[in-house]
Amino acid sequence: KLASAVRGIGIDLERIDGGRGKRIGRRVLTEKEQKELGRLEAIGISKEQEAMLRFSLKESVYKAMHPIICQYVGFQEAEITPFPDGTAQVTLNLTSRSHEHLGIVVQSASWKTMGDFFVTSASVGLKDRC
Repeated sequence: KLASAVRGIGIDLERIDGGRGKRIGRRVLTEKEQKELGRLEAIGISKEQEAMLRFSLKESVYKAMHPIICQYVGFQEAEITPFPDGTAQVTLNLTSRSHEHLGIVVQSASWKTMGDFFVTSASVGLKDRC
């Protein structure tokens, strides 16, 4: 279904740091995400840096959703797949199923590098009920 107008926007900024990415990756990435690490090596982003990128994208998605669902969302409740073109796919799997009950749709998720930082953003809307 198509989503209505944007209802939430999230933005995050994280330092591109491979050492920190390894620790964060073990803590915040799902098993599937950990197995997928390495897809961005062809464009010069290491597995550890990609873990930081996925963390930042998750932060952006959570910031966009929180004003709508008003509840804690765990890191394991969203899977992020970043692509070399600066876009990302987001799969929500909230334990509460709030995203389904409310009809939340992640409309976009994107990323870019700026100096030593990843800058990420996400927007969410609600499914049209008509």
